[in-house]
Amino acid sequence: MPEDDVEVRLEDQKAINTFGRLNTRLHELTEEIKEKRSLHDQLDDAANELILADDDEPVRVQYGECYFEVQKDRADELLESRKDKISAEVAELEAQVGGIQDTLGGLKKQLYARFGGNINLEEQ
Repeated sequence: MPEDDVEVRLEDQKAINTFGRLNTRLHELTEEIKEKRSLHDQLDDAANELILADDDEPVRVQYGECYFEVQKDRADELLESRKDKISAEVAELEAQVGGIQDTLGGLKKQLYARFGGNINLEEQ
């Protein structure tokens, strides 16, 4: 057996599998954060448009697949509530991303210490 070859033990394989699962989850969370930020930007745009609306004119608000009319003040409250909810969701997702990145960093150190140049854990 050449000295470059390192035997893959069960715990090594588990660490590699965990790294792969967490890396996939990291990409999913990153994509979800992008989508939520885009939705937040759209809600900001809607809030800016709402500023231009007449105060006494009803505003159509989408709820699921339906629309209903509300007063401008109520529409503004609904928008702010939705924006706050999305901001909280983004913060939670970012916290999850941070935890995953920490775990991935530890796994990288562990696996590179064991396998050196025989393993590539970097993004392509």
